[in-house]
Amino acid sequence: MRNIINKYVSDEELIETAREIFRHNWLSIKLYFMIGHPLENLDDVYAISKLAKKVLNEGWNVHRKKASVNVGVSTFIPKPHTPFQWEAMDALENVKAKQALLMKEVRGHGLHLRWTDPVESVFEGFLARGDRRVAEVVARAWRMGAKFDAWQEHFDFGLWQAAFEAEGLDMAFYNYRQRPIDELFPWEHIDIAVTRKFLTQDYLMSQAQETRIDCRHQCFACGILPKLKDMRRDTADSAWECPPVPQRPHHVPYAKRTADVSIALPMVA
Repeated sequence: MRNIINKYVSDEELIETAREIFRHNWLSIKLYFMIGHPLENLDDVYAISKLAKKVLNEGWNVHRKKASVNVGVSTFIPKPHTPFQWEAMDALENVKAKQALLMKEVRGHGLHLRWTDPVESVFEGFLARGDRRVAEVVARAWRMGAKFDAWQEHFDFGLWQAAFEAEGLDMAFYNYRQRPIDELFPWEHIDIAVTRKFLTQDYLMSQAQETRIDCRHQCFACGILPKLKDMRRDTADSAWECPPVPQRPHHVPYAKRTADVSIALPMVA
């Protein structure tokens, strides 16, 4: 999974980071995960619990039973202007099944699980990926009483379903439809500097589980630096050079490693 999203962080790196945090007398670590990625399966989700327990064990080695791990799990939403804008969202029933697995596995003393409401993720999905017709849905939902939807006690998903139906639209068209590679998107006219060609290449590489190295080591001509140079003509070209970064061993090729999970970066609680 970490290859698919081009964010490879090895278990060893993560465990070592957690070990150092606990050694510096922190008692709690929060791990952030995301489920619903393309090509994900239940084994990937199960690996979240295994990794969380490994991190907790590091805490117990230092602080005994005083250490704890908070696990936050959100649902992946393919966003515009990203390599996954062609992807469909994971089906609602799949997300619920994955959350149920985590509720079963991430439990016990020292483990605390938090997750996002998968229905709210559906809501966020069509707002993020909708075209101008969805604006009419938003207006109709407001007239029907939709307000303060960011507060769970005010969020009424049935009302939004009724608004979609009244406008003759289907949420599934926006959330659960795989886009062909040549589809023109409603946001295509917005220039974010990163080219469609680069996003397409990244998307196809993710399907093949191929990764790119840090672009500070090698430029992949995504388009953003020439755009910034053009926008800031008064700034010397040297200002747009990528800064040096510490060298680290490049991870082994995909075929030779056994990555278990998506990506989780420890945050000090």
